[in-house]
Amino acid sequence: MDKKIIYTNSIAIAILASIATLAGLFWKGLYQHDTISGAAQMMGQDLVTLVICIPILLGTLYLIRKNSLRGQLIWMGTIFYFLYSYASMAFLTSYNQLFLVYVTIFSISLYTLLGELINLDIKSIKKSFTPGRINKIAAVFLGIIGLMLAGMWLKMIIGSLLTGVAPSTLETYTTLVIQALDLGVVVPAAVITGILLFKCNKWGYALASILLIKISLLGTAILSMIYFMAQNGVKIEIGQAMFFIVVTVLGIIITVAFYSRIKGSMDENKYIKLNKDDKRTMIG
Repeated sequence: MDKKIIYTNSIAIAILASIATLAGLFWKGLYQHDTISGAAQMMGQDLVTLVICIPILLGTLYLIRKNSLRGQLIWMGTIFYFLYSYASMAFLTSYNQLFLVYVTIFSISLYTLLGELINLDIKSIKKSFTPGRINKIAAVFLGIIGLMLAGMWLKMIIGSLLTGVAPSTLETYTTLVIQALDLGVVVPAAVITGILLFKCNKWGYALASILLIKISLLGTAILSMIYFMAQNGVKIEIGQAMFFIVVTVLGIIITVAFYSRIKGSMDENKYIKLNKDDKRTMIG
């Protein structure tokens, strides 16, 4: 993707997300139509988005300018975080004055990520990774996380269907938006990526790089949500809380180790690819 588009879209996301998060944290009454638990979770996410995710998004633009492959992949993972987070805000948050802001961030993030995925040189990304045990560890981690997340949500949903009692997490909302996003998007993506990476498939390296960043950032946001919920007197399910704590800590450790195996820059990888193509042409 053209760097001008990357810069423009990223800055637009950062500005709009800054507006949304600052409003969520300091505009009393913005979440007045949401439940106490829902408002606490959104404020917890707002805090992490403001102090961690927006700075990372802007910081990766500097790395992309320096043609850093790590910077490009971290940027994509961060864009995925904004895509997921503001999809949930647009679909789950009770209608308020920032609805169009949520939808705009969601839309820009979606098409920015798709545009970059289409243009990824996945062969060069695979070649940029130094072989090591961490690649298999990351593959297993993604597969296990996907299966455990599916098991956790399916247990809750199937139990509800069998008893006829609505899940407690539904509260006053009309449907399970987060569970739908996780079961429909995150779980299949994590399992498929884990399998591809374990088989050393070129797409496995690219998708794992993106998913690991997204999992680490979202996990941090979830921990912040749990803290805000506890501060507002919301009952915390210990099992789910422990699951997300372990996933977040392991995710960050594995992500750091996984990214440490990357060598080279975007330009170097493109040069290698072009050079090989030229040699093939000469041989032909």
